[in-house]
Amino acid sequence: HFSNVNLNVALKRPILFSDWRAGHYASIEEDDLRQYIHERLKIYYEEEVGIQLVLFNQVIDQVLRIDRVFRQPQGHLLLIGLSGTGKATLCRFVAWLNQINFVQLKVHNKYTAADFDDDLRHLLRRSGCKGDKIVFLLDESNVMDSSFLERMNTLLANGEVPGLFEGDEYSALLTLCKEGAQKQGLMLDSNDELYKWFTIQVMRNLHVVFTMNPSANGLRDRASTSPALFNRCVLDWLGDWSLDAYYHVASELTQKIAMEK
Repeated sequence: HFSNVNLNVALKRPILFSDWRAGHYASIEEDDLRQYIHERLKIYYEEEVGIQLVLFNQVIDQVLRIDRVFRQPQGHLLLIGLSGTGKATLCRFVAWLNQINFVQLKVHNKYTAADFDDDLRHLLRRSGCKGDKIVFLLDESNVMDSSFLERMNTLLANGEVPGLFEGDEYSALLTLCKEGAQKQGLMLDSNDELYKWFTIQVMRNLHVVFTMNPSANGLRDRASTSPALFNRCVLDWLGDWSLDAYYHVASELTQKIAMEK
């Protein structure tokens, strides 16, 4: 039925698409993509000291997957993989590639729900009022209280957390919204219009990433109690590294070690 189709070309794997080289979303050769990412990594290492990323095939595939999510409005990600597989490092790098701010919670033993609300308010002001594009990474180890997930569940579903801004904080938020809307050439007068604009901006600019370990207890419980995590997020399962991946990592990390002959 498709006599004019070259099956060797049509069925060639892997199938990779990106706009990093061509300037528009198009198919790209693996070697070309690897070279581009390698070039960008050199600059990334100069800015992000102490972070090393080894480019094997699975990493390149994950970089493209994460990139596709971050390019979508309301593009949120549930990244599941074993500890030490580079979940946060990959997200940080892809955010950097797309000139998106990367924010990760810094929790401590005394970190409370009130602290989490303060951090959320700061994030929402930046993404909603100032128009900052942000990737907010929340690791399962940071979820120290069930209310954290409840708030995030609501945020993903509605673009807001009811009751997060009240009283003077709500008035100050609307003032910031009015200033932000005016910069876009919009003259919004009513509080409802301003708050609606705010939630739209949040949904457009904020990307939430949840990272989880598949072997951790409670994954099934979280799936049932926080439906937005699975309904509103792209699920990306890292899986196990291949033997080829282990070889590339070991080879890369031992290249600069002085070995006695």
